[in-house]
Amino acid sequence: MILEPQIIAGYNGLIFDMDGTLIDTMPAHEAAWRQTGDYFGYPLRGELMYKFSGATTYIIAEAIMRDAGMPLTMLEEVTLKKREFGMKLVLERAVLLPAFSVVQAFHGKIPMAIGTGAHRMMADILLEKFDLQRYFAAVVTSDEVVAHKPAPDTFLRCAELIGCEAHKNLVFEDGDFGIEAAHAAGMDVFDVRDNRLLKA
Repeated sequence: MILEPQIIAGYNGLIFDMDGTLIDTMPAHEAAWRQTGDYFGYPLRGELMYKFSGATTYIIAEAIMRDAGMPLTMLEEVTLKKREFGMKLVLERAVLLPAFSVVQAFHGKIPMAIGTGAHRMMADILLEKFDLQRYFAAVVTSDEVVAHKPAPDTFLRCAELIGCEAHKNLVFEDGDFGIEAAHAAGMDVFDVRDNRLLKA
């Protein structure tokens, strides 16, 4: 379906996931996992991350490492190296996705926030690259909450920061964990993968 402007206008707040929803970073992250695997000498399959869209780097890293038979004692080291490769590749390759047109259309009309599983450093780099800070009243990253997606905490914190009751927000997401998190927060979700509005 096409999300009509009048449907969006019925909400008091808009919350956007970042990676895969607002900014296309996924191919860069996938390549960064492959580079990390090459660096450590393990066949890390970056494509597995799509199963965990919306999850933190640690959850994704653990799954990819297990798949490759890599010892989890290396989790911290692997995560740091992947972040290093990822930052470089994301800066080179990331592009804005169609959801950004919603941000532009409703800027100054409805308060907006970003709720992402990315770390603060990565989020800030991407927001600066695309000059997005000015559009959002709040940005909540994995560094600001204890329980990550699929827990509702990220989106509940977004709602709190933009001064909007949880159930009056519309979340834009591309991951099952994020959709689950939004519904747990009592929020409707627009799934950008297949353009479906999913009621809470």
